[in-house]
Amino acid sequence: MELNITRPTLLLDEAKMLANLDRMLQKAQRTGTELVPHFKTHQSREIAGLFRARGVDRISVSSVKMAEYFAQNGWKDITVAFPLNPLEVDALNVLLEQGVKLTVLVADPAVIQHVAGRFKQTVNVLVEVDAGYGRSGLKATRVDLFERVLKALTNDESLRFYGLYCHPGNTYQANSIDDIRQIWKESIEKLLELKNTLGLSECVIRMGDTPGCTVVEYMQGVDEMGPGNFIFYDLVMNYLNVCDETDIAVAVACPVVAKYADRNQIVVHGGAVHFSKDHLFDANEQKFFGEMVILQERGWSSIIPEARLTSLSQEHGVLSVDDETFEAIEIGDVLGFLPIHSCLTANLLKSYLTLDGKRYEHMETVMS
Repeated sequence: MELNITRPTLLLDEAKMLANLDRMLQKAQRTGTELVPHFKTHQSREIAGLFRARGVDRISVSSVKMAEYFAQNGWKDITVAFPLNPLEVDALNVLLEQGVKLTVLVADPAVIQHVAGRFKQTVNVLVEVDAGYGRSGLKATRVDLFERVLKALTNDESLRFYGLYCHPGNTYQANSIDDIRQIWKESIEKLLELKNTLGLSECVIRMGDTPGCTVVEYMQGVDEMGPGNFIFYDLVMNYLNVCDETDIAVAVACPVVAKYADRNQIVVHGGAVHFSKDHLFDANEQKFFGEMVILQERGWSSIIPEARLTSLSQEHGVLSVDDETFEAIEIGDVLGFLPIHSCLTANLLKSYLTLDGKRYEHMETVMS
């Protein structure tokens, strides 16, 4: 691979990325849902353009800042899929004035009183449902709270109820594909029961997590799906058996700076500020932060067995390997590592280098 890499660099295999996108678009068509992809993973106008070229015109983001970035790049239908923050209403009004159709997320009935009368134009409201994940949203069993939200929305002409939103993030702790499907089945049942109990004939249901959106086929009652991580995937998705190792579309290239034969460890320039501290555990319950691949002319190899980043500090990565791999690696080599969590890794490295040498910007490159 002749890309003149001298420091930690996020490599992007466009062919794998586009294959991931095409499969998810086919999934949406097959299940009768609309893909409203979450752009929190890639946060890139160039990558967003590839979605647009395939007919996607509605997106989700995880912050108002991200909404501003994509609005500047021509996106006009944006869901801010994070609980509505009353302190950012003024910024949301600017987006409305720019012609952006906004959908916001309400995760607590009390927030409505803080924003009442403050929106200058109509915004769509998704009410977040906690179907068992326990992060944010109203518990699906609290019909009284949903009734309170709906009543409050009718008192403000600028807040238009749009539907129910659920991110069943407990799929990330599932033990099998069957477990993921069961979590989704139960979540959908709870949302449909809630919709029926509240008498909501005009109500969109949106589900949004990559494990479920990837492996669940039965989506009757779901109108929209909003996964994000699927565009790159990562080792978490691979270890969940949601994707194959060959579907992972990003790898971090890291130069080798030191070798220590007494402990079969190699130090690379690639630490927590590049990978994050997200981790997995191997069969021996040893924590690790990435798995090694060999960079090749058109991508990278399969995962090298027993070659993992077992320690990270700010800039240092400590790679533990077997004797054979230790001998094969030299100081000055550039190694590849598949990330545990591609969303955080992309956010930290702030740009992409494609295998044919193109540079794609990340939002944080231009919005910091």
